[in-house]
Amino acid sequence: MRLSALILLSLAPLAAHAEEDVPAPPATASATRLFNHLPYGELEAAALLPVPSLPGCMMAREAVFDVERLLSAARTEGIALGAISCFRSIQHQRRVFCAGAGNCDAVAALRARFVAPPGYSEHATGYAIDFVQKGGDCRAVEQCFALTPGGQWLMRRAPEFGFELSFPAGNKQGVGWEPWHWRWVGASAARARFAPAQASFPALPAVPRADTKTAAGPFVQPPSGETAPGGGNYAVSVSRWGAAILLASSATLRP
Repeated sequence: MRLSALILLSLAPLAAHAEEDVPAPPATASATRLFNHLPYGELEAAALLPVPSLPGCMMAREAVFDVERLLSAARTEGIALGAISCFRSIQHQRRVFCAGAGNCDAVAALRARFVAPPGYSEHATGYAIDFVQKGGDCRAVEQCFALTPGGQWLMRRAPEFGFELSFPAGNKQGVGWEPWHWRWVGASAARARFAPAQASFPALPAVPRADTKTAAGPFVQPPSGETAPGGGNYAVSVSRWGAAILLASSATLRP
């Protein structure tokens, strides 16, 4: 069977879910990946709340408090963070995934390196957010975000507020490095939703597994192998996609 036909067959059930407003099943330990992405159900609208500091941003109600705490803490240090994307329905994800493609099926594998197929996006859970640095020259959802003040601040402080980097550089899941994409795991429901991903494809930085309610626990320093010479938090690395990447290292920013 041709690859294009296989892709269409894989996505067809998801299209039916979105059109009928029926959520896809949550990820399980035995979940089958599509283009390396895990399946996620869609959070019902009643469980969403707007994030006051981020116009147009909706997230799971239990995550909103920690999002606001994170943004407030960043502002006190002179860091201006915004968001380009928060909750996205499965139907919305289909539009994002196929945007501008004359034949979405034909380029699905290439697109999936940085955009999850519909039904396979963490954004549908209401627990994921794509941050942006306000001002500056780095555009939204670009890997240069890792070198912005906001990107570096998140690498140091985000776990304190329940956020962990879903797709770090060279991740075993095989998804492109996304320094802007963070998921919230500050409560047991969120942890359960991301348990398969956490077990097989650890985030970095990650929230300590012992923190089961809100995310005020101590930050766990990554293994020494991930520490940059000279005291920086992260070192120069190369992603599996062949892009040279510089991970928020204070050492490299010194004159």
